[in-house]
Amino acid sequence: MSKPCTVVIGMGPGLGRALVKKFTEEGHAVAFVGRREAEIRRHEAELRAEGLDVTGFPGDAGSQESMAKVFDQIHATYGSPEVLIYNAALIEPSRFVTPSGKAEVKYGTADGWNSLGEPVSVDYLKHAFSVNVAGALDAAKKVVPAMLERGRGTILFTGGVLAFEPWIEWGVTSLSKAALRSLGRSLYKELNDKGINVSTIAIHGTMQAGTPYDHDLVAAAYWALHQQPADKWEAEYHFRADEADGSDPDV
Repeated sequence: MSKPCTVVIGMGPGLGRALVKKFTEEGHAVAFVGRREAEIRRHEAELRAEGLDVTGFPGDAGSQESMAKVFDQIHATYGSPEVLIYNAALIEPSRFVTPSGKAEVKYGTADGWNSLGEPVSVDYLKHAFSVNVAGALDAAKKVVPAMLERGRGTILFTGGVLAFEPWIEWGVTSLSKAALRSLGRSLYKELNDKGINVSTIAIHGTMQAGTPYDHDLVAAAYWALHQQPADKWEAEYHFRADEADGSDPDV
């Protein structure tokens, strides 16, 4: 019997890799997607050396043409995915009409993010939405038909606390996460009664190794959501280590 296939869109050294490892260790074959081919091949080689059933596919989550080719390759390799995890995002600290107040935004010991600097343009906002929101819908459209035919499936979106209240250096990301949250809730309403589990994971802290927001702990929550019985499904899951987590650090 073939393994169920999980697709992780948005592969990187943090949560992306933790998700790939968790789902393969639980018995899935995992196809993962990222923009940089050299990095994809490195992750693929390292994970295969650990005995994990993975294949990496270079692709641009914000390009329908690119992702159409990627999903054709995934289907040829593993068949129809049973799980879709959309973890892709264009994340650069920025403001809408004034220059960014910081060259880099950094919390705790986690890696920081270089600021965009100048105020965002309309074209930049459109590009960010193509990756952060439209790409999630495009991916869902590619997996839902087979899930409906099969009568089961899971779609998980990586959200965040920024969906609920913008932080000063995170205008575009906040807007994107709010839209992604709305998309996830809409898909939940469309698909919940058809055997497809749709949930957006709102992560209320900065992911850092060795903390309550360790990438492996977050990845384990995704697996638990996939495993939930249908009567426990919810449109949104809050990964919150403490009730006080999620407040705006720039206030």
